[in-house]
Amino acid sequence: MRDQRESPLVALWLERLERTADNVELETEKQSIAYGHWLTVAGERRDGMRGRLAEAAPFVPSMVWLALLHGGSLLVAYMCFYADPREPWLVQATMMGTVTAMVVTGLLVVRFLDKPYENASGSIKPTVMTQTLAGIAGESAANGVTAFPCADDGRPRRT
Repeated sequence: MRDQRESPLVALWLERLERTADNVELETEKQSIAYGHWLTVAGERRDGMRGRLAEAAPFVPSMVWLALLHGGSLLVAYMCFYADPREPWLVQATMMGTVTAMVVTGLLVVRFLDKPYENASGSIKPTVMTQTLAGIAGESAANGVTAFPCADDGRPRRT
């Protein structure tokens, strides 16, 4: 997601899964129902992946960034016109600092929302996937499964 592209490793696994499902011969009604469910879930997975990839791409155009930066600069410059030499410098600095801090904070929020999958504090993390993998590992251990079709790095084992 951070690189705004599909993972080749995930694509390889999905292709292997779909190839395996395509070669299944259906003999009973239960198998047909299960296969129909498999196709539904596979479609939802593809749609979800497309949606996540679409959300990973930055969506704030450069002209909008230019307008935001220009507007923020104008607002800070406008605050300079409120400077009154009769007021203490601390009061004026507080007003300028508050407005500047709000402008910068707003720009940082827009930038953060523009790139949600960066590896930074507050970014979207693969929490659900991590929980799913932990659940799979727990079930596998409980069922005595020790051999997996993939190595620790996720690459398929040679069969």
